[in-house]
This record gives sequence, C-alpha cells and structure tokens, in this order.
Amino acid sequence: MIEDFKNRLSYLEAPDIANQIFLLVLSVISLFLLPFIPEKFLIVLVNVILGIGIVYAVSIYEEKDEIARRKPNLMRFIRFFYPAVMVLICFKEIYVLMIHLSPVLYDSYLIEFDRKLFGGDPTVFLADFRNPWLTEFLQIIYALFYLIPIFFAMELYLRHKYDALKFSMFVVFVGFYLSFLGYLLVPAIGPRFTLHSFIDIDTELPGIFVTKFLRHFIDFGESIPSDVHNPEAFAQRDAFPSGHTIIVILVTYLSYRLKSNSFKFYLPYACLMIFSTVYLRYHYVADLLGAVPFVLLTIVIANSVYRNRKIHSKNT
Repeated sequence: MIEDFKNRLSYLEAPDIANQIFLLVLSVISLFLLPFIPEKFLIVLVNVILGIGIVYAVSIYEEKDEIARRKPNLMRFIRFFYPAVMVLICFKEIYVLMIHLSPVLYDSYLIEFDRKLFGGDPTVFLADFRNPWLTEFLQIIYALFYLIPIFFAMELYLRHKYDALKFSMFVVFVGFYLSFLGYLLVPAIGPRFTLHSFIDIDTELPGIFVTKFLRHFIDFGESIPSDVHNPEAFAQRDAFPSGHTIIVILVTYLSYRLKSNSFKFYLPYACLMIFSTVYLRYHYVADLLGAVPFVLLTIVIANSVYRNRKIHSKNT
C-alpha cells in the first residue's frame, strides 16, 4: 500500500505540489503556533485527508492513457476543479489561524499610507459620489469575482486545453496562497470597519435590488455574524494585500498570455472590480498597491517552474 502511494505521488504536477506544500505549511503553523484548542488538530487532520485524497484523485486520472483521459468522466472534472474546494477550505483555515494568532491589526498604518498618498481617505472621498445604481452595479461586479477563476478554468476545460489549465491552476494557487500568507503577516480588517460604520453600511451605501443580499452573503462567507455589536471581532483579517486584486490581475494576465478571446472581457472587468473594492469600502488603496508585488512574484515563480514547458496550444 505504501509503495502504491509512493507511485501515485509521481503523478502530481506543479499545481498539485504547490497545493500540498501549502497544506503542509498550514498544518505546521497550526500544530506549533495555535494554542491548545480543538482546531489545532482538526486543521492538521483535515489537511492530511485532503492531501491524500488529492494524490489519489490526480493519479487515478493521470495514470490513464491518452484516449481514456479524453473521455468525459467525473475523475477528469475533479482533477481540474478540486482547486475551487481547496481554496475555500484553506481560506477558512487561515481565518482560524488569524483569529487566534493576529491580535494586532495594522489598519492604522494602511490608513496613514492612504492619507499621505491622497491627503485623505479614498473611501470617504468616494462617498460624495455614491449612487444606488452605481453601488448596485459595483456590488454585482465585486460578487462575480468569486466565480471568475472558475469561469476561466471552465473556458480552458471545455476547449480541452488541459496543459494551459494546469498552468493556470498553478498561477491561481500560488496567487491565492501568497495572499493568505500576507494576511497572516499584515492582518487588517478594512475601512468598512475602521473608517465607516459596518452596521450602518446598508443605509450609508444602499443599492437597488440585490446589493444588500450580496453584501450579507459575502459577510456570511467571511464568518461575520449578522446583528452582533462587535462585527470587527469576527472579521477575517484579509484586507492586506487585496486578494481580489491579485487574482483578478492574474486571471487577466492568463487570458492574455494564453491568447484567450475572453481577455476583452477580463481587462475591463478587472478595472471595475479593483475600483469596486475601494468604493464598496472593502479595501484601502494601500491594499491594492500591496497586491502588485504578490502578482509579480507569482508570475516570476510560474514562469520559472514552467520555463521549459509548452502551455499555449498543446492539448491532452
């Protein structure tokens, strides 16, 4: 059984290895830094199960011959779309780590940076231009972000560009996981808690039809309970760097590099989405600028790992 598992490890490729490394990093942080709480060992247990499951899911698909891999089946879908589940699980594990390991917040430094750069607070300045229709539009743009990586992966998947999809998986994995580590290093909750009243945001920044629902759905995904007097105590410390900015720029980069027609959609979408993060009070401008080094580092790592590999047109 052990020998069989070792053989299956040989089927892991760059995105799968990157994912396993991050699971190991989270497990080590949890094991050695978290206080003695149930989550300390639960994170390790979950990551071990996920790591083993990924090895088997990937190897069962990759060990098939080329003809078998071309046939639509559940294992092929799992092989290319398990990242969606992994990123979500790791996001929640990071939340647990941040809540227990990040008592100090760095919002004051980010606010000071914005004020030195702009002479004031950008979110406060944009409040003078708020409009319910604009808020509605930008809230939809912001919420769509959570589906954008999946949309791009589905485009490559349906076009049978599996090598390009694996490269994209690696880029998105690295982008997400670097941003998660950034959250641990510079925990911050964002201007909707520090410069504005989080509880009153539906009144201060109203939309038209779906803004309130989308806003509260996103809050739920970030583990913020409704109707609590201290929502900042539950907030995910994920303002710096802006993960939204990192990933949307990387997807736009991928669509350009892989010569996808969808680049014409992702470029304007990225601009609107990045603007929405400030207008909707999720981020300081410092968070957006802080995302740039993470984007560049991700691209450098990806180009280094895939230096001698064809990713543009080869299909499997």
